[in-house]
Amino acid sequence: MSLATHAVTNQSIVRMRRRQRANPEALPLAGANARQCDTGGGAARRLRVLIALAAALALSSLPGEAAAQEAEGQETVTGGAMVGNVLETLRLRQTPPPAQDFVVRSRPAPDQLQYQPMKPTEKPTGKKTPAQLDALGAELQGALEQNRKAGARVAVPDPAPRPATPRRAAAAKPPREQAN
Repeated sequence: MSLATHAVTNQSIVRMRRRQRANPEALPLAGANARQCDTGGGAARRLRVLIALAAALALSSLPGEAAAQEAEGQETVTGGAMVGNVLETLRLRQTPPPAQDFVVRSRPAPDQLQYQPMKPTEKPTGKKTPAQLDALGAELQGALEQNRKAGARVAVPDPAPRPATPRRAAAAKPPREQAN
């Protein structure tokens, strides 16, 4: 950075700090560099313009004395119609083009359409009656008894002893008695 640029930057920082001391709410300092300081005017200004446009649109859509004095043959333009006209002018809203010939030919005539009304269908809930639940419980109880009888006939060998690991060996040692 050249000396001239450095001097100009320092002077602007000094000016900003003087303004800050004079009016603390006017210019909040964001950093030591003057270019880092934000006055906050950009966002607030945009918000004010947006609010003013919204208010003008709302007031223009209200019927006033001028609308009451218009002739009955003329259409009154409401706020919604005015917004629609603006959107059409900006080509943000367009009416769809007419259907092409092959589309029109492939569709049946409107008088030949036979629509089926939508009826609600009863869905099976899957809930069982108390009698069905009792029968299911008896069936499960019979299966349980058969499995127990089959298991009683099978001899289960004892599991093989596991080899001792250092942790198990340390845990297996009796605790030392403390000498008094």
